Parts: sequence; C-alpha cells; structure tokens
Amino acid sequence: MKQRLYIALLLLAMLLGVRAQEQHYRIWFTDKGESACSLDRPEQFLSPRALEHRQKYGIAIDSTDLPVSPFRLQQLSEQGARILAISKWLNTATIALTDTTLLSDIAQLPFVSRFDRLGSPVQPTGLIIVKPRKKRVEAEPLSFYGEAAQQIALHNGERLHQAGFRGEGMTIAVIDGGFLNADRNPQFDPDHIVGIHDFIDETMDFRNGDSHGSEVLSTLLVNDSSLFIGTAPQASYWLLRSEDTATEYPTEEDYWAAALEYADSLGVDVVTSSLGYSRFDDSRYDHTWDDLDGHTTFISQAAARGVEKGLLIVVSAGNERINEWQKITFPADVAGVLSVGAISANRQPAYFSGAGPTADGRVKPDVVAIGAPAAIIDSEGNLQWQNGTSFSAPIMAGLTACLWQALPQLSALEIISLIQQNSSQYLAPDSLLGYGIPDFYAAYRQGAAIETAHMTDAPLQLSYREGSPVISVKALPAGEESLDLCIYNPGGSLVQRHRLTEGETLDLTGLNPGIYILSARGRQFCWTQKIRRL
Repeated sequence: MKQRLYIALLLLAMLLGVRAQEQHYRIWFTDKGESACSLDRPEQFLSPRALEHRQKYGIAIDSTDLPVSPFRLQQLSEQGARILAISKWLNTATIALTDTTLLSDIAQLPFVSRFDRLGSPVQPTGLIIVKPRKKRVEAEPLSFYGEAAQQIALHNGERLHQAGFRGEGMTIAVIDGGFLNADRNPQFDPDHIVGIHDFIDETMDFRNGDSHGSEVLSTLLVNDSSLFIGTAPQASYWLLRSEDTATEYPTEEDYWAAALEYADSLGVDVVTSSLGYSRFDDSRYDHTWDDLDGHTTFISQAAARGVEKGLLIVVSAGNERINEWQKITFPADVAGVLSVGAISANRQPAYFSGAGPTADGRVKPDVVAIGAPAAIIDSEGNLQWQNGTSFSAPIMAGLTACLWQALPQLSALEIISLIQQNSSQYLAPDSLLGYGIPDFYAAYRQGAAIETAHMTDAPLQLSYREGSPVISVKALPAGEESLDLCIYNPGGSLVQRHRLTEGETLDLTGLNPGIYILSARGRQFCWTQKIRRL
C-alpha cells in the first residue's frame, strides 16, 4: 500500500513539474528595425578575420549580418520572456515562458511577425544511468599515423600532409554537445584550442559535460605519432556547445544556428558538426521526409545562410538508417553543405549511415569516410573504436581544411566541388555513398592545375567570355578525343552535362543568369572554373 502511495505521489509530482515547465517559442521579427550597429561599420559585429574572409571571396555584408535589435530583446524580456537563442541571419529570438498566457501579448508587439511553438525539453526521469566504462584498446601503431592510418590513407590524406598541408593557419569550429576534459586531455595540445562558447549554459563544463565533442575533436587535433594523428593536427579550434544531450527538442536547432553565426563572426574557415535532427522526444514536433529539401527546417535555413556567407560546413549524414527515419538528418539536406556518410574499412556502406537523396532529388550524402568503426581518442586520452557518422564527418572536415589551406584562392563551394569530382563514384553517385570516397591528393593536384591554368596556356583550351551564350572547345590535350563538360550551380547540383569534341561549341542560351562551376573531364585530365552567365 505504501509503495502504491509513493508511486502515486511521484506521478503527481512529475505531472506538476511538467505543468510548471517553461514552454519554448521562436519569435520571428518583421525587420531589423532600430539596430545598434551599422553596415557602414561592420567591425562592430564581425571580427577582422571575418571581414578579411568576406573581402577575399567577394561576399557582401548585408542587413542579415546586423545583430537583432537589443531594444526588441529588452521588450521581450520585459514581457516575461527568457531569451534562449538569437539568430541575426533569420531575424528570430527563441524564448522561454513559464506563464504561457504572456504569449498573446508578445504576439501583439508591432515588430513580431509570427511565432513557432517549440514545446519544452522532456525532463529526465531522475533515474541515474551509469554507462559502462570504455575499455582502452592496446594495439601496435600501423604507421607514423598510429591507429588513424587507415582512415587517413583511404583518402590519400597522408600525401596531402606530406606536401606540407596539415591545417596551419586554418580555423575550425566544432559544434557539438559537450567537450569533457578537452582542457586537460593528455592527447590534446591546448595551444590549438583557441576558444570556447556554450550556447545553452553560461559556462562550458569540462568536468561533467558530455564526451561526444571531445571524441569528435580527437579525430582532428591529436598529434601523437606513437598512437594517433588527426586529419588537421596543426589547425586552430573553437569548441562550441549547442546540444543538450539529456533530451532531444526543437530549440536545439536554434542553439545550433546561434553557434554557426558565432563561428562566422569569428572568421572561422571550416565548421564541422556531428549533430543532426529528425525526430524529437515530443513527437508533435517531428520533421518529415518532405522537409528534406534544404530550406524548410530552421536548422537547414541557418546552414543555407552559412553557405551564402562563405563558410565551409561539414556535417554528419546521421545514423538513422537502422531506425524508422532511415534518411539523412537535418541540416545534411542543404545544398552546399558537405554531408558525410560512413563506411567500413572494406569500403562498404555502414549499416546505420543515413541515406539520400533529398526530397527534391539531389545527391546526398555528398561523400563518405570511415566510421564503422573509426579510431578515436576518448576524453581520458585512450584509444577507442567507435561507430558513427559523428566521426566520419570530422575526419572529412580536417582533410577539407588542409585542402583549402593548399588552395586558398578557391571558394568554399569550389573546394567542395573539387572533393566531389575526385571521389570514387563521381560519375555514378548513389543514395548511400553519394559521390563516394574522396581522394584528397588528387583534388589537390587538380586544384593546383587550375591555378596554373590561370597563369599559363593550359593544354585544354576552352573559350568563354563572361556574358557570352557559348562555350567553345578550341583544343584538347594530346590523346584526348572528347571531354565530359558539366555545369553545376554554386550548391554543387548538376545543371547540365554534355559530351563535346574539339571544335564544338555549347549554346548556353537556356542557362539562367548566375554563377556556375564549369567542370571539364577527359581520360587523363580534370579541370574546373567558375563562370558567370549574365
């Protein structure tokens, strides 16, 4: 009888707790209004490095870069709202209300256009679940790269490193759910961790936080030839926490967007995130397959805006193929975001790796790397093997940063296009491997050839004048009879494909105005260039 009474009281307490929980809402503003900053003084909201990045790649600074008006945020607070996250790109504020009757007053404010209900985090039950301690793997290193040798060699990454590109001068932001012991991991060089920011709590908890982000970071940062070397060991890193690992709720997409915008304002080069969303603890807020179009969900809208700002964003494809969802997760659906699936060491698709294509038929994932399992270093500095696209994505991100270090004249989208073109099944992509397994050294050689072609007479001679409606094949390299000419939009989607011979011309009259990537491939050469159709 006492046990039944205890259970009843416990259930009542839980019910009352749920009723007292804060409810989350996303508030959309009508415009930027009375901003405290000016487009004439971008140094007020973008770092010198970010400004240099924008200037170098010709990316305009516009009203979406202006911070959300602090006066509007103050008015929301005065109405009883607690500010959780802010997106300047999408012009929103995510708030929490304990008294939900206040929402009607907030919705009537003249600068509010609409609001989205995001529910509330499903609180943990209070039960303590003790995870088994991971067992350290004792093994002899395979090479100079230790146990990471195979996952780097698969992509010819060691040759990129040997050419002198190990991430020096590049800054990578890692957006994840926690970085346990990242400040004292014996395998992490603290000099390469240049900053941290927590978008959920006031301070980063290195002692009691989740270890997932630390394990992700290890695939990039560790530089111990006796045990393990990451894919970009000389890069600098920002650690950004946006994931509440205790629950799964829509507001986490807003935290992620805030982290991405923060990374942009810092001027980072590459963002890698092993977070993805599809289903939530409260199923009322679940996404659907139809949403996989690159612009419907909030997180995908933020990622798409990040692509426009020139960020090179790498995300995991998700581990949902073994679950009801099966597909890639958000924001892996975004054009111009490099979404990464997982394969085993024998190059087979991982049984869990999220599948494409997108709802509008685009190739996803873009590429794959080893993640079934991948070698990682845990939060205590021990070697482990872990399954997940959580690890294939940062492996890819590190090599991508090294490639961009080698080819700084190319934009983020051009780097992604190079990676795709030099992947194992570029001409026959599928829904599990995408364009396949990238060869980063081949991408580097092709990219270097592009730069050489800009300075000297290239063996391949194509004639294209900006605004002209035709491309002419003036001459082909010796031994080549024809070329495969592909035209891609800036997001990497194929627009046109043609087979041309020497002396032929291609009519571009039907091509809409805009920027495109022109790719010419023969039996012994591959060449790309950005073109503008006026």
